[in-house]
Amino acid sequence: MSTEQDKSAQSNTSNKPAKTLQNKKRRFTLFMAKLAFTGACLIGAYGIYLDGQIRSKMDGQIWRLPAEVYSRIESIRLEDNWSLDKIKQTLLENDYRQTTLVAAPGDFKIEDNSIVLIRRAFPFPEQAEAQRVFRLRFTDNKLSVIEDLINLKAINEFKLSPKLIAMLQSEKEERLAIPLQNYPRLLIDALLLTEDRNFYQHEGISPLGMARAMITNIRAGHTVQGGSTLTQQLVKNLFLTNERSISRKIHEALMAILLDFRYDKNTILETYLNEIYLGQSGDIQIHGFELASHFYFGLPIREISLDQIALLVGMVKGPSLYNPWRNPGYALERRNVVLRLLLEHKIIGQELYDMLSKRPLGVQEKGKITRNYPSFIQTLQAELRDNLGENRENKLLGARIFTTLDPKQQRAAEQAVVKATGELQLKTKNPDLQAAMIIADYKSGQVLAIVGGTQIQYAGFNRAFMAKRQIGSLVKPSVYLAALSEPDKFRLNTPLNNRPITITIKGSPPWSPRNYDNRFSGSVMLIDALARSLNVPTVNLGMKTGLKKVIETQQAMGWDKINIPKVPSMLLGSLQVSPYDVTKLYQTIANNGGKVRLTTIQSITDRQGNLLYRHDNNAEQVVPEEAAYQTLYAMQQVVDRGTARSLMENFGQYHLAGKTGTTNDARDTWYVGIDGQNLATVWVGRDDNGETKLTGASGALYLYKDYLTRVPVKTLKLTKPKGIKFVGINSYGGWNCDNPIRTIPVWAGKDQVFCAPTPKPAPVEQAQPAVVEEAAPAQ
Repeated sequence: MSTEQDKSAQSNTSNKPAKTLQNKKRRFTLFMAKLAFTGACLIGAYGIYLDGQIRSKMDGQIWRLPAEVYSRIESIRLEDNWSLDKIKQTLLENDYRQTTLVAAPGDFKIEDNSIVLIRRAFPFPEQAEAQRVFRLRFTDNKLSVIEDLINLKAINEFKLSPKLIAMLQSEKEERLAIPLQNYPRLLIDALLLTEDRNFYQHEGISPLGMARAMITNIRAGHTVQGGSTLTQQLVKNLFLTNERSISRKIHEALMAILLDFRYDKNTILETYLNEIYLGQSGDIQIHGFELASHFYFGLPIREISLDQIALLVGMVKGPSLYNPWRNPGYALERRNVVLRLLLEHKIIGQELYDMLSKRPLGVQEKGKITRNYPSFIQTLQAELRDNLGENRENKLLGARIFTTLDPKQQRAAEQAVVKATGELQLKTKNPDLQAAMIIADYKSGQVLAIVGGTQIQYAGFNRAFMAKRQIGSLVKPSVYLAALSEPDKFRLNTPLNNRPITITIKGSPPWSPRNYDNRFSGSVMLIDALARSLNVPTVNLGMKTGLKKVIETQQAMGWDKINIPKVPSMLLGSLQVSPYDVTKLYQTIANNGGKVRLTTIQSITDRQGNLLYRHDNNAEQVVPEEAAYQTLYAMQQVVDRGTARSLMENFGQYHLAGKTGTTNDARDTWYVGIDGQNLATVWVGRDDNGETKLTGASGALYLYKDYLTRVPVKTLKLTKPKGIKFVGINSYGGWNCDNPIRTIPVWAGKDQVFCAPTPKPAPVEQAQPAVVEEAAPAQ
């Protein structure tokens, strides 16, 4: 028994280490399984977290969702009787393409007195509209029929999708994001060939590419090739920092895999093209190939040459190292590396390579960002600040801003400013002359065009909106309007003193205003004083009306935020006002006393089409309609026989209204012109406030004439208020209904009579009295 017990004991003793080892292995395996499971859960959770970050950015938060800015929505209507050439030009201005085969949205063709086009689908503010196919038929070169070829019916009008003119970004980062299809194919080919040849094959990362880059770098002894895919580069730009560490590379690779899994290749490529960092302008970062093309070459990406494309692609590797202004030698060498790759892969031939590789870099003057309509966009941004407040960036994330910009009016204003100012510079031997112009629809308050200077493409100082200059005689119509608002005291034939005067102001030296020509006539009618822009009669009128009354009128008309000095010299424009604020004042006059707030915005919608903001076009009657009518009539006399009479030669048939303005020493020259629809404010001067050697009639009016030659001008037909009668007067301003020299509008009571009937002998038959008071002058 003892022997068996000994054997059993020995067996138990020998099994204990084996069991212990087995238990340890089991516990270790279980621990590792738990650890692996925990690790997998943590990695999964972290992956979900990273995936959430990616989706929140890519599904609407890229670059904080830039707001899309569009030009004015234009409609083609039968009632407008447009010619074929005008509609063709309108289509081209809205980025439509003339083709021989209509196949894609934005295509149009002309054949047999008709235009066939595919109107793009677009989310208009009222409602989204689908793609449509139209045929426009013309008779005697006028639009006569619009056919909807999808619904097989005739229609009276349709809207064109507006032109995308800008993308609004954050304050420290500039970008002009455009769709993938708007990028040149050669740019995409060169980029993929240089940075990521297997972009459409890999899953976000390329182990083979990493290995190839590592081997190349080891052979070279330094970094000559990167192993990151475009997807990894995009992840780094959007989500990570430039820190060089293993942990960051792991983050980058993991997020690249997730990004590639979530989104298609074209979405990733488009985002990359608009996101990639390509330079610095002061404290402003230059992102995306479109803005980089403007920054380095002054042209949109679709208009630069292949060698310029190669330079931009080459700069992706190091925008600072290959900066063409700072390191032109390195930039040239890198550009030619990209061209050589295109040659080696037979995208270009040897002859083209030889020609392109010998070209200079072709960059423009350093530091200029060229873009369309910079002054208009600056004014728009100021209006957004005023209307949407400090939180406007969040309100505008992904919004669509429909502006009032009319590309045809903007182009006409730009051409007039550049051409006419250049001619004045040569004529006066004054190369420092600058100019600004604003065009507005005075009935709706919509600003159609803004030009802030002769360098129309550069976002510099916006003279139309920011420059505050003395306005001189431009202030006078508001003085006359204030007086004419009191019909018991003042009418257009009221005599005004036109003799030298001196006004004494307590605490100031005596003030003795003079007429521009230093001539005095003793007395002059109110209407003629305005037409001839006489200073002394204006001061006398303003003092009789009262400075308080004049200022209150100006504030009601739109100068409520302007500091108007309560001194007599303000009656002659001794206050500083911007062209934009001048336009506010004259909008009220042109609109028969109805003030409509000037705006660059029609409406704003979010990405879902919900209305966020709409401009109110309703007019507020702030001055009497009759007073505004008489003032506008007197401004027609400025053109007919006053300081702007040079317009009569070519534009007399339109019965335009206007007002010239010149400040002391001819430092500023102004003109405001009004036709049947639009109001133009023009300023010509020097930034250093130097002498221009011009007047309002020889300076600013010269630009206005050039502008009129470039646009369709509408006849100004005044709408007579009920309280206005036309009454005959003699040459001295006295009433004369029998044999008047001319007739003038008078604000009269219902039964008020100005001419006593001439006694007549009793006739055998009752004579018919002549009626002169109600006869309106020819317009």
